[in-house]
Amino acid sequence: MNTLQEINSEELNGFKLKVKQWVEIDQQISDKEKQIRELKKLKNKTLEPQITSFMRNYNISDLNTDNGKLRCNERNTKKPLNKDNIRENLTQVITNSEQLDQAMHLIFTNREIVTTYKLTKPKR
Repeated sequence: MNTLQEINSEELNGFKLKVKQWVEIDQQISDKEKQIRELKKLKNKTLEPQITSFMRNYNISDLNTDNGKLRCNERNTKKPLNKDNIRENLTQVITNSEQLDQAMHLIFTNREIVTTYKLTKPKR
């Protein structure tokens, strides 16, 4: 690997320019993501519950708007797995508490580790 002394000034200036551009783009993305979070919060936490409640109360399934239809769908989803849920379900199959503890330990310690590399900007 090159050391700092072996890098010519043209390469170094190009590198510095790329880093500066990356930092500027990262800041722009951060600002836009903050705006998006605020808009999503308003849309999903405030407006959507009020709209779906009204539609359910008055038995409205579809709504025509200038931008197309809105439909009030009902969706049933399962909660994500957690330690308590896994332990509770395993106790229905494994009665021996020692085996249960071994199974829980195995489940949570033998997970595949994937290594990726990403540039981040630490918070100040």
